[in-house]
Amino acid sequence: MRIRGMATAAATVLVSLATAVSSAGAVNASDLATEPAPAPAVAAPTGTVGLIAPAPRPVRTPRAYTPPPPVRFELPPAVAEKLTPIPVSLSALGIPELVLGAYRAAEATMATQAPGCGVSWHLLAGIGRIESGHAGGGRTDATGTTVTGILGPTLDGTLAGNNVIADTDGGRLDGDPRHDRAVGPMQFIPGTWARYAADGNDDGVSDPNNVFDASLAAARYLCSGGLNLREPAQELKAVLRYNNSAAYASNVLAWSAAYAAGGTPTAGSIPDVTTEPATPVAPTKPADPARIGDHSPALDAAAPASPQAPAPAPLIPGLPALPELPCLIFCPPAPAPEGTPGAPAAAPGPPGAPAPAPGAPGAAPAPAPLP
Repeated sequence: MRIRGMATAAATVLVSLATAVSSAGAVNASDLATEPAPAPAVAAPTGTVGLIAPAPRPVRTPRAYTPPPPVRFELPPAVAEKLTPIPVSLSALGIPELVLGAYRAAEATMATQAPGCGVSWHLLAGIGRIESGHAGGGRTDATGTTVTGILGPTLDGTLAGNNVIADTDGGRLDGDPRHDRAVGPMQFIPGTWARYAADGNDDGVSDPNNVFDASLAAARYLCSGGLNLREPAQELKAVLRYNNSAAYASNVLAWSAAYAAGGTPTAGSIPDVTTEPATPVAPTKPADPARIGDHSPALDAAAPASPQAPAPAPLIPGLPALPELPCLIFCPPAPAPEGTPGAPAAAPGPPGAPAPAPGAPGAAPAPAPLP
């Protein structure tokens, strides 16, 4: 009985607890039913699925850029652009073909413009040889413009014999804004070029660095003043006007004569002279103007090689020398025997007389018979 009572009491307690729990759960369920549940957080859509957008970087301001100073080239502004040299082809005279064509073109042009002048291509070639070695050995492009600038010394008086010539072109041709320099294959001073400039290749530009332009300008300069270069005296005067130096004129005329004759001057046969402007001297008039080329110092020292008769062939080696042949007719008199210097020769005595002993004085000469 006791046990049953205890079990009944325990069951009663359990029922009470279950009732309390169920009532509390009903209240919570009603509360949840009346209050809406918060919506789940939805991530903002992105452009790329699965990647996080990068954070923006701050804008960077570049620092100030200072350009380097311009590079000074050796080429004058007139030929500062890049030029491509052409293959050099030498003529039979040793002159590059293109440069030789420039000399001949200048001669043909002046024959039309100044027929009384008579400037020749070989005179221009002589000047071009001395001034620049025919444009530096023909280093030009297809139009005849030198690939590298050909500039003479600065005419500021620092070199012996140089004149002082202030700048006349603002450095446009020679690159020197303070003093002038000779420019191009024919070595024109900018002031002289401004007066005699020419367009020898008809490209609309007068360029002292172009062999066609410079050759025609040199021809115009030589012909100025109404000179007739067919006369040797006036030709010499024109060359001295180009460079007032007797050695320079002799050199130019020697090369001109060699080119005209078709010969090639040998290396070193004509001493090269400096092309720097010399101190002006009064030219002396030669005694015979028609033979000025024959008596110039440079020509007498060593003449250029020209076509000559072939030299006799050497003897065949190994053959014995021929003996000396005796003289048979028209023989020269035999040389007198050597005697005592200053002593007269002894006269022959009469027939039959004994000859004087050696060392004895000679007999007195017999008197000449009377007529």
